[in-house]
Amino acid sequence: MTQCDRDESINLFTYGSLMLPTIFQRVAGRCPVALEATLENWKRVRVQNESYPAAIPSPGERIRGLLWLSLSSSELLRLDAFEGSDYKRAEIQVIDLSGHSHSAQIYGWCQKGKLTNEPWDVHWFETVGVKDFSNKFLL
Repeated sequence: MTQCDRDESINLFTYGSLMLPTIFQRVAGRCPVALEATLENWKRVRVQNESYPAAIPSPGERIRGLLWLSLSSSELLRLDAFEGSDYKRAEIQVIDLSGHSHSAQIYGWCQKGKLTNEPWDVHWFETVGVKDFSNKFLL
């Protein structure tokens, strides 16, 4: 995982379970300001036998997600622990709905395999997948 300076704040682009404010607050400890944003040349796919997704670079694809603004080092450490070793933070640029570009980080998938080629849907997660996810990861 990338470590950040103690005085530095980081923007974090989320595209899966961490898009839900209740989950984000539970993991990070607070719910900062967030903007809807788009990440170009990445795609979001399902992880085999899981309710959460992965993001991988993919030319010509795009992901709509949430950009959480100005996270502290301690919040990022909590998020790093939650994401575990299957994900690694990477530097990216996203564009908000107003067309402004923002520097951010993303938890990109860093393992071989375990991914399907099926898209992951946030509406499915909010209505169906969140129950299984919460029982596994938020107890």
